[in-house]
Amino acid sequence: MANYLEAKRNIQELYKGSTRSTLPEREEDFYIDKNATLKKDDLLKYEYLTPIRSYMIERKGVDYQDKSAEEVVDDFVQHMRYFNANSVSTTGELRFINKASQRTKDTAGKAYQIYEQLGNVFQNDGAMGAVDGVKDYIFAAAKDPTNYLGLVTGGLGRFLAGGYSLAGKKVIQDAVKRAGLQAARDGKSASQIRKAAEKAAMQAARKAARSGLSKNQSKKAAEKVTQEVTKEGRRNVIQNAMQRKQAELFDKASGTALKATLVGDAGFAMLQDSLAQNTLMEAGAQEQYSKTQTAFSSLLGGVAGAAQLGFGKFRGVSELQEPESTLGDIAKTVIENNSAILSRKDGKKVTKQMLADIEAWNEKVDKGLKLEAAVMPSDLFSTIMLGTDGKGGLAKLMHDRGMKIHSKKLTADVVTNVVRFLPEEDLIQINKAMGKYTNLTLGEIGDTKGIDLTNLLSKDSSEAGKILNVLSQTKNIVNSGIVAAGDKAKRTLEDDIAEATEEVDKMNKSQPLKYGQSVWKRLLVSSPATTMINVAGFAQYYVGQTMADLFNFGLLSFKALAQSTYDTNAARTTMRQARAYTQVQAQKFRNLLDPYTTHDAYMRFLNDANNEQVRKKLFETMSGGVEVNAERFGINPDNKLYRNVEAGANAAANISGVRIQDSFTKSQMFMTEMDKYMRINKGKSLKEAMIAGDEPELEVVQGALDGTLKSVFSKDYTTEEQPELLRTAAKMAETFSNTPGFGTLLPFGRFFNNVVATAYQWSFLSTPEQFFRFGRTMFKQNPEATEMDAFARYLVGNTALMMSMQYDNERREQGLGVYEVDVGGGTIVDAKNTYPFSLWLAGGRVLNTMRNGEQVSADLQREIGTQLAVGQLARDTQFANDINNVLDVLTNVDIDKRAAAIDGLYKVTGNFAAGFTRPVDVVNKAVGMALGNDTAKDVRQAEGINAFSQTATKYVDNIIEALFGKIDSITGEELEVATREGEIYDPNPFARMFGLTIKPGRTATEKVYSMADMATWKASERTNLPAYDKIFNGMLAPMLETYTQELLDNPRFKEASIKQKRGMLKKRMSDVKAKVRRGIEGGYAGYDARVLNNAVKATRKYSKETRREALKMLKQDYGITGQLEDLNFKELELFMRYAEFIKDAEDAVGRI
Repeated sequence: MANYLEAKRNIQELYKGSTRSTLPEREEDFYIDKNATLKKDDLLKYEYLTPIRSYMIERKGVDYQDKSAEEVVDDFVQHMRYFNANSVSTTGELRFINKASQRTKDTAGKAYQIYEQLGNVFQNDGAMGAVDGVKDYIFAAAKDPTNYLGLVTGGLGRFLAGGYSLAGKKVIQDAVKRAGLQAARDGKSASQIRKAAEKAAMQAARKAARSGLSKNQSKKAAEKVTQEVTKEGRRNVIQNAMQRKQAELFDKASGTALKATLVGDAGFAMLQDSLAQNTLMEAGAQEQYSKTQTAFSSLLGGVAGAAQLGFGKFRGVSELQEPESTLGDIAKTVIENNSAILSRKDGKKVTKQMLADIEAWNEKVDKGLKLEAAVMPSDLFSTIMLGTDGKGGLAKLMHDRGMKIHSKKLTADVVTNVVRFLPEEDLIQINKAMGKYTNLTLGEIGDTKGIDLTNLLSKDSSEAGKILNVLSQTKNIVNSGIVAAGDKAKRTLEDDIAEATEEVDKMNKSQPLKYGQSVWKRLLVSSPATTMINVAGFAQYYVGQTMADLFNFGLLSFKALAQSTYDTNAARTTMRQARAYTQVQAQKFRNLLDPYTTHDAYMRFLNDANNEQVRKKLFETMSGGVEVNAERFGINPDNKLYRNVEAGANAAANISGVRIQDSFTKSQMFMTEMDKYMRINKGKSLKEAMIAGDEPELEVVQGALDGTLKSVFSKDYTTEEQPELLRTAAKMAETFSNTPGFGTLLPFGRFFNNVVATAYQWSFLSTPEQFFRFGRTMFKQNPEATEMDAFARYLVGNTALMMSMQYDNERREQGLGVYEVDVGGGTIVDAKNTYPFSLWLAGGRVLNTMRNGEQVSADLQREIGTQLAVGQLARDTQFANDINNVLDVLTNVDIDKRAAAIDGLYKVTGNFAAGFTRPVDVVNKAVGMALGNDTAKDVRQAEGINAFSQTATKYVDNIIEALFGKIDSITGEELEVATREGEIYDPNPFARMFGLTIKPGRTATEKVYSMADMATWKASERTNLPAYDKIFNGMLAPMLETYTQELLDNPRFKEASIKQKRGMLKKRMSDVKAKVRRGIEGGYAGYDARVLNNAVKATRKYSKETRREALKMLKQDYGITGQLEDLNFKELELFMRYAEFIKDAEDAVGRI
C-alpha cells in the first residue's frame, strides 16, 4: 500500500501542471477510502478531482475540460448544495440521470459518493468555508420558486376570505351583517350619535349666523346637519363593526392559509428530498431509501409559511391602513358640507353674475334657440357656469375668490352649495328669470326645495354628457391656480365622454371575432411562466426607478447647493424636494414588507367614485398590455356561452397567478409613486395627507398612474398628449394587434409600443431630448417631478448599458453567447426572454463589437432588433407569407409550392389553436418530465393535417400520449440537430414552468458557435426535404463535435477576432459537411439517405419549372406520382434524365 500511495503522489505532482482530465479514471488505478470524511480541499487531490471533472464535463459541458482544479471543485460543491436545497436543481439532476447512459450514471455515481463523504460546513471547512457553505444553502433556498408559492397561498387565503367561494361568501356575508346589526342596536352607540348630532347642529347654526345667513337658512342648515350626522353616524358605527369582523375573518383565513402553506411547503421539501434520494440511488451512490431523512427535511420546508408569519409581524408597517372614522370626524365633514362657501357679500356678486348670464340666454331663446321643457338645457347651464364667452360665469368668480373644489367633492355639489345659500330675495329673482323658459327652481325658498344639480345627470344622456363636460371645465377653471389647469397631466372630461360614447357604439355592435381573439390572448399569457416573467420585468423596472430616484437626489442636491449662493429660499425648496427622493425609499421598503395593507389602500383609493377613470386605466389591461375588458366587444353579458368563456379565462388567470401578480405589482408601484409625488409637490407624505383628509391632486395621481403603467409595460401611447408621430405609430401597432387574424401575429401591440418606448426613454437614443430636458430642470425654479424622473431614468439606463458592456467582456471570456448567463455551479441560463435585462445583454454585446472595430454581424443585428421589438414586428409581418400560402393553395399550379403553402397554413392555424390550451402547459410539462415522453419534435417533417395536429397540441401532447399512447399525428418525428448528438430535450422542464430556461451542458460545437456570435441553428442542414435533413444532421453532429473541439484547442481560434472566428468556423463547417455528403453518396447512411440526397441535388440543380415539367412527364409516361422525396432510387434516375433533357432544351432555346 505504501508503494501505491507513493506512486499516486508522483502522479499527482505530474497532474498539477495540467488542467485537462487526460489520465485514466478507473477506480482500480488509485485507492479511495470510502469511509473517510473529506474536507473541500481534499477534493483537489487527483483521485477525487478526476471523477469530479469527468462528471462536470458530462453534466455541465465542455467548459470543464479547461477549468482550473479550484474552479471545478468550487462549482461542483455549489452544484451539489443546490441539488440538495433547491427543487429546480433537484428536478434538473433527476432529469439528467433518467436520460443518461449507464456510463454517465456510473460517472455521476462516483461524484455523488465523493460529495457524500464531505463533512458539514461547520466541521471541516473552517470559518470561511462555513460562511461560503451557509451562503450557498441560503441562496439555493432563496432561488427556489416553490418556497414562494406559500406567499401566493396567503394571498389566495385573503381573496377566499373575501368571498371567492360561493358557499364561503354567504357565511362571511351573514357573519359581517350580524356584526353590523348588533352595533346598530347598541343603545350606547345610539346615545353617542344623538349627542354628536345635537352638538353638530348647534355648531352649524352658529357658523351660519356668523356668515350672515338668514334665520330661516340657519335653521334649515342645523336641521340638515342633524339629519346627516345621525344618518352618517349610524352608518359609520355599523361600517366599523362590519370592517372589524371582516378583518377578523381575513386574519382567520390567513391563519388557515398559513397552515396550508406550511403543510404545502413541507410537502414540497419531502418531495424534493425523495427526488434527490432517488437520483442518488439511480446513480448507484445510495443503497436504500431513508424515510428518516425525508421526515427531517419536511421540518425545514416551511420557508413561505415563515415568510407569511414575517409579513404578519410587519402588518401595518406601511401605515397605509384606513383609520376608523369617529363621530367627531363625521360631524366636522357634515358641517363643512352644509356651510356657505361664499360670504354674503360674494353671494351678491354671484346673484348679479347669474342674472346677467340667464338674461343673455333668454335673449338667445327669444331669437329662436330650441329647448326642451322640464330639463335644464345644457347651454343655459354652460352660460351660468362659464359665461357667454366660456371664460367667465360662476367658475371665474369662484376662482377669483380662491376657492378649491376638493377631489372628493363633486363639482355639482359645490355649485349647489353656492346657490343654496344665496339670500332668499336673490333666489326669487334668479328663479323668476329662469322660469321664463324652464320650470326649474334653484336653492331653497320657504318650504320649496330647488333641484339638486346632480339630479340633472340622470336625465337625457346626451344632455347629461354636455353638463358633465361643463362641470369638468368648471372644476379646471376653479382649481387652475392650484393645479395649473393640468393641461398636460390630464384629458378633459369631454375626451372621456367622447371615448365613452365610442365604446357604447362599439358595444351596440357585437364583435365576436375580436372577442374570441381577446380571449385567446388572455389564455396565451395565463401560465406560471408568464407570471414569473412579469414579476422579473417589474422588479427590474422597480429597481431601475429606485436608482433613478437616487440620481434625482444627487442632481437636486447639486442644484440646491448652487442656488444657496444667490437664493436661499429656492435652495431650501429644492433641498426639500431632493430629500423626498430618499425619504420615499424607506416608505417603499415598508410597502414591500406590508404588501397586503398596501394593496388594500390601493384598492380603497381606486374604489372611490372620483377615481373611476384611474381605476379604469389600471384595470383595463394586465401586465404587458393584455386587455381584460370583455364588455367593449358588445357581447351580451347574459349569454350562457359568454359567461362560461369568461369564467374559464378568469379562472386560468387566477390559478396561474397572473391576475394576483398584476394587482400586487401595480399596487406597490402606484402607492409608492403617489407618496413620492406628494412629498415633492406638497412636502408631506401620503400617510400625512390621508390623516389630514387631503386627497392627492391630479398631477400627483397622473404621475403615479404613468409610472405604474410603464412599470408593467401597459402604458397607452395612443393618447392625445403623446407627440403626433409617436401617437400615430402606436395607434398603427395597436390597430394591427386588435384586428382579427392579424392580432394572432402581433398579439400584444401595447406591449410592443412599451418595449420601443422603454428602450428609447432609458437609453442613449433619447440623448438630444434628455439634455434639453436636463437644461429645463436645472434652471427652472420648480421643475416638474415627471421631467426629473425622465432624465434620471435616462442616466440609469445608460449607466446600466455601460455596466452591461463590462459584464459582456466577462461573459465573452467564458465563451458565452449573447443571452447566456452563468448563474453559478456551471449552470447556464438562457436570458433571452427576461426583458429589459435581455436588451442590455444584447446592447452590451453590440457596443463591445463596435468598440473593438469589428462589424456587427447579421445575427447580432437581428437580436438587437428583436429586443427592441422591431425584429418581432418584422417577423410577425411575415403574415404576408401566410396570406400568400392561402393564395397559393387556391391558385398556384406549382405542386411543390402549393404543398408547402398548405403545410405552412396548417402550422399557422395549429399555433393559433394551441394558444387556447396554454394554461395547461404546466401540467403537460410535468407529465412529460415524469414519463420522459417530451423529446423535441421535428415539426418540419409533418405534412398536411399532421402539421396542424402537431402544432395545435404542443401544450397538451404529453398528456394525450400519457392517456392514449403514441399517436403518429401528434408524436411525430424526433428532432436531430448538428450541434448535439442523440435525443434533444429540455434539461429542466420544472424550471421552465416558472419562466426559467436552463441550458444543457454545452457541447464543443455549441461553445464554438457562441464564441463566434453565430446562431447554433445555422449549423444544422436545412433543405426543402426535412427527412434528408434529419439523416444528415444525425451524421454531422459527432463529426462536427470532433472538428469544433480542435478549434477550441487551437490558441489561434481563441485569440482571433469575431470575424476571424466566424471565418475559421465556416471553413470547418464546409469541410465536414462535404464529408457527410460524400458519405451519404457512398451509401454509409443507407439506401433511403442516397435517394433523398439525389432529391436534394435535383432541387438545387434544376429550376422549379424544370422540376415541375419533369414530374409531369414521369406521370404521363410511367404513372409515377408524388413529390421528389416520395420517389425511389430508380424513379429519381428517370426524373434526372427527364430534367436534364428539359434543361438542355431550355438552354438551346436560350442560345437561339
